[in-house]
Amino acid sequence: MAMSKPPASTISSLRPSQSATIEATVTMLEAIREIDTRDGTKKKVRNGKVKDGSGEIALVLWGSEVEMVVEGDKVRITDGWVKDYQGKPQISLGRSGKLEKI
Repeated sequence: MAMSKPPASTISSLRPSQSATIEATVTMLEAIREIDTRDGTKKKVRNGKVKDGSGEIALVLWGSEVEMVVEGDKVRITDGWVKDYQGKPQISLGRSGKLEKI
């Protein structure tokens, strides 16, 4: 069964507490850092930004995702999760999202 291309949202249309599929360019990535999780393990996290023709949104990458992209990459985030963080929307892969270079 052929998979159809998922509909892409524009960054400006994203709202907190919804899943979204976007295509955007990675414009900024901060250094990878490790945080302590609730269960006492450490987890890698990396903050960045992605941008499309409509705007820019904060991006948060976790675990193995932190090494997947570099600044300038064009990416598709499928079923990413948008949430409100300190008054601004940010997108991460959440539980079921996928990140791929395009």
